[in-house]
Amino acid sequence: MPILSAVAGAVLLVAQARPSGDSILLRVLATNDFHGSLEAKVQPWSNRRPVGGAAALSGMMDRLARACGCTTIRLDGGDVMQGSPVSNLSYGRATVSAFNAMGYAASAVGNHEFDWGVDTLAARVLQAHFAWLSANLRDRATGATPAWTAPWRMVTAGQLRIAVVGYSTEETPSTTRPSNVAGLAFDSGAARLDAAIAAARRERPDYVIVLAHAGAFCDRTQGCRGEVVDLAAALTNRPDLIVSGHTHSLVQTTVNGIPIVQARSNGTALGVVDFVDSAGVRVVRIRVETVWADREGSDTAVARIVQAAAERIAPLTSRVVATLAAPLLRTGDQYPLGNLIADAYRAAAGTDVALVNNGGIRADLAAGPVTWGQLFEVEPFQNFLVRLRVSGAVLRQTLEHAVGAEDARAHVSGVAVRVNAAAPAGQRVVGLTLTDGRPVLDTAQYSIAVPDFVAAGGSGYAMLRALASQNTGIVDLDAFVAYLGRLPQPVRPPEEVRVETGGR
Repeated sequence: MPILSAVAGAVLLVAQARPSGDSILLRVLATNDFHGSLEAKVQPWSNRRPVGGAAALSGMMDRLARACGCTTIRLDGGDVMQGSPVSNLSYGRATVSAFNAMGYAASAVGNHEFDWGVDTLAARVLQAHFAWLSANLRDRATGATPAWTAPWRMVTAGQLRIAVVGYSTEETPSTTRPSNVAGLAFDSGAARLDAAIAAARRERPDYVIVLAHAGAFCDRTQGCRGEVVDLAAALTNRPDLIVSGHTHSLVQTTVNGIPIVQARSNGTALGVVDFVDSAGVRVVRIRVETVWADREGSDTAVARIVQAAAERIAPLTSRVVATLAAPLLRTGDQYPLGNLIADAYRAAAGTDVALVNNGGIRADLAAGPVTWGQLFEVEPFQNFLVRLRVSGAVLRQTLEHAVGAEDARAHVSGVAVRVNAAAPAGQRVVGLTLTDGRPVLDTAQYSIAVPDFVAAGGSGYAMLRALASQNTGIVDLDAFVAYLGRLPQPVRPPEEVRVETGGR
């Protein structure tokens, strides 16, 4: 049954089955934010069923290609490699090998593609049999597109010529280590994407598809909001489809007449977009399906790649570090897992205060024995912990950014914070004390431990960027592993409220 798009006034047909008499002209099979999720996993929401994994995802794409008997193309919205031990410990090589075997035609360049630096990304691009695309990425010094990427690429699928255009989120410099992209510019707005689409159209393709590592969040009451929505609304040269990414969310909508799809994240879902000839009228139908690993046939060639990569690192990843008394889930703005990691940082660095940005906490933990590999998936970025000396005034400013916003973006250790959410931005921290109850004084000096990504101004922590820092030489994951191992077993996470939200 057709449903109304989340964007007012736009209608997008969503169908589970092809109506009689319809002819599918092209089927797009789309993923995004795969983050090296090569192995199937049981998710907190999956009722103990395994979800995702490259072999099951590839098998599902094969099944859907056979089912329609039509031309198909496999595309990705970016953030392909970073996130799991089996991928990270080979600097993404294992994931690119799997994507090669899965038959991807192109991917957007995501912000986390830069987490190991431009040289490593260039090596992965050279390894790939698919294109990595970005129309708004350029060298700051020359203004040119770097040699290892391209704004767009013409690819062939069956008898069809499909122009695929890329876009990288303008947030990239603040969502990867800033030094990794210091020589690059990520232009905001639609101008460069419009120009790339126009250039592609001049080559007379059958379809133009944009892979935008730029996302949105959608709900029934407010519709869809976010970078990709603004981008689509501003385009004058409209593509036939945008495959979105970056926000790890479910997006099925149309904006400015452009269908947009985003299929959650980590290979747990697959976007299926059909361009259909329905009684002489071209219709676009979108659905997003969960990748149930116990239902899909496994692609044996992809399974062999994943198994070989996993076996190489198994002695490390299978080591049990601790036992958890309860599951640690990322639910709400403040959760025990974040507090536990912040405590680990403060203990490792020996500071008054510690802070972990929520964007650095990437996975949940189940109750019971927990392995090094599972902890790696929680903290995959390999940031160093650094010590900073800050005045109480700067600490307050830091916490205004960290937890004073409408949605808290960090967890803390060593302090208790009272937030008045109704106060003007920048004045919402109305109470700030150390753990022992002493008030934080604006003129006093305090030590704080943060990941080097945060100290460099990542995630918007510009107030810390100019401060002198001392690198502890301790990797964030190592601090967490050591701390869990020292705690009484089974580990019971801290339950106290550290950020209290309310009135004055």
